Amino acid sequence: MDNAKSLADILIWRAINQTHRLAYRFLHEAEDEEIVCSYGELDRKARTIAEMLQSISKPGDRALLLYPPGLDFIFAFFGCLYAKIIPIPAYPPHPARLERTLPMIRGIVTDASPQVALVTSVLRDAVESKTEIISEFPQMNWQSTDTLKEQWSETREPLKYHSQDLAFIQYTSGSTGDPKGVMVSHGNILHNLGYIEGVFGLSPACNTVFWLPPYHDMGLIGGIFQGLYSGYPVNIFSHFSFLQKPYRWLEAVSRFRAYASGAPNFAYDLCVKKIKPEQRDSLDLSGWRVAFNGAEKVHYETLRKFAEYFAPCGFSKRAFLPCYGLAEGTLMVTGVQHDNLPITRNLVASELAQNKVRIAENGNADAVTAVGCGQVSTDQKIFIVNPDTGIPCADDEIGEIWVSGKSKTNGYWNKPLETRLAFDAYLSTHEDDSFLRTGDMGFIADGELFVTGRIKDLIISAGNNHYPGDIEKTVEHCHSAIRAMGCVAFSTTRGEEEKLVILVELDHKLNGQTDELMRTINSSVAEKHELHVFDIRFLRLGELRRTSSGKLKRSLCRKHYEEGQFNETIEI
Repeated sequence: MDNAKSLADILIWRAINQTHRLAYRFLHEAEDEEIVCSYGELDRKARTIAEMLQSISKPGDRALLLYPPGLDFIFAFFGCLYAKIIPIPAYPPHPARLERTLPMIRGIVTDASPQVALVTSVLRDAVESKTEIISEFPQMNWQSTDTLKEQWSETREPLKYHSQDLAFIQYTSGSTGDPKGVMVSHGNILHNLGYIEGVFGLSPACNTVFWLPPYHDMGLIGGIFQGLYSGYPVNIFSHFSFLQKPYRWLEAVSRFRAYASGAPNFAYDLCVKKIKPEQRDSLDLSGWRVAFNGAEKVHYETLRKFAEYFAPCGFSKRAFLPCYGLAEGTLMVTGVQHDNLPITRNLVASELAQNKVRIAENGNADAVTAVGCGQVSTDQKIFIVNPDTGIPCADDEIGEIWVSGKSKTNGYWNKPLETRLAFDAYLSTHEDDSFLRTGDMGFIADGELFVTGRIKDLIISAGNNHYPGDIEKTVEHCHSAIRAMGCVAFSTTRGEEEKLVILVELDHKLNGQTDELMRTINSSVAEKHELHVFDIRFLRLGELRRTSSGKLKRSLCRKHYEEGQFNETIEI
């Protein structure tokens, strides 16, 4: 294990030395069905798929992985690694709705030119029944893997890697018309997994529960890969199951006594809103030691409400582990050390709007609580930099987060200009280090990283900066009819001014109380943020654009709004 250069090396070692140990358990939506896989079985499945791939492709080719959540995806991913084929996880089109869901992969196919598409037999049959689809992707060989007979040549061993070799291409979840594929090396992965293991306190005695999809960096690396690396079983179920019934997540954590599990901030809010007291009282969350919260801004009120609501079933607020990361940094950049309470700072909101950090006095009505996302580690460099000048910020200033270290990935596939702009930033004080410009804003206080938002999402009004996530939280909590994680705030240009637009999904009808709800939203935003709302649109459930993991796609929502796609009035 100490000599491992890749994930494939780790799997081979575990298959030999821990053949029958449980690796993954998939919980079917029927809730009473489980599909399990040992390290030995995973190795055999991967060798079978690798044998097939080596007969139709060559090392360095790309393979598009189009699977619903489940073990077939994991088998195919490691089959690619064994054959030295570069896997590209992607959100799978729905077999019954190909015309509507297939466009999601067109940009990836155009960018990466995969030679193979690995799928289930159900999807392959659906694709092959549509001649126009086959003709649209003439370069791709569609191969199903779930019906392959388990066999391989005993003389053919999995191909070996160097740590700098490309492991897979991770397309960013927010990609729309021009997707960017992050090139992640085996060295990047092993370094990041080792870092996560230390911060989370993981060991072979642990087990985890994950519903985040495998084509999302947190679900793939933090879920599937971390279990293999640290040697513990991973319990997986579909993100659709969670979104339909959030109770399933915490029930699985309770049932398997999961040491670690987590999700973006919105999922914790959804649990508080959707899990009834009688459901909560059936849970035992006392064994949940690491409840990580990442992939979007961490809100203090979310942590407080979740901890209070689930305290009766044994949840400890010490379990919360806010973290920060991004695909371009492999996964995690910083995380609060396990079993430590998250660090918070009460800050003056009006000063934050000016990119200034000032501690608020007790009782200050203009105070906002920021949540720390962990100490800067010794083997990664993090600087807060003015995004316009490239000069490091003072301690009391907010700026762009720049990162350098072994988890910084190799750039974007087939995009040299974008790679240079994002991955090759330099500071005059560190001329030997190239930095990743994350596009995220934040500050460092006493070695702790605080993330405040994204540069591109900033709403600027009267010279003040407003983070849309803060506005969205205000709107969500101003009326019970507004769906949890059912609001998007963004600015649109009218004349020479930026105007605030809010899109809202409603949980239930209001029986004609539209004007009252609009007044409530307007007054709440004005009182909390001193902003005027230019336009409010009420939407049906499911109309807001989201990533596969459930995060809102603000830029796509803005694009569709400006194109007039939300003009239809709905009856509320």
